[in-house]
Amino acid sequence: MELGETNPIKMKFIYKTLIVLLLITSCSSNDDNSNSEETLIIGTWTGVSSTFNGNDSGVPDNNIVKFTPNNKTEFVYEGFGSNGTDITETGSWIKNGNTLTITWDDADTGNETYVLTITELTDSSLTWKTTIAGEGELIETFEK
Repeated sequence: MELGETNPIKMKFIYKTLIVLLLITSCSSNDDNSNSEETLIIGTWTGVSSTFNGNDSGVPDNNIVKFTPNNKTEFVYEGFGSNGTDITETGSWIKNGNTLTITWDDADTGNETYVLTITELTDSSLTWKTTIAGEGELIETFEK
């Protein structure tokens, strides 16, 4: 082999190595975002605990909270209706970082929007807090 000539076997190896490296680096590691921060909230949550101004308030009044992938929500207040029936509030939700904004479908004027700050969100635990004007801070914890 003369100076300046390339070995065809060596060149094939280099080309194959480059192709493999290109394929490895161009593929996404995981296109399944089922546990991403944005989709963790989706599902049915059951109230575990709540505090108001630091005092234990027991289980949240909205004992069951549901979030769907199409950004709909449902809060179920078990036993709060007449004769112990459940009351359900529905609306839509938007999560932006740790801020969760709920816009109720049927609400009194001035109460259409509910803004919560998420302090913990995992695949099995959700805690949020909100300030109720003139009253104080409410913190609620739910489990999936």
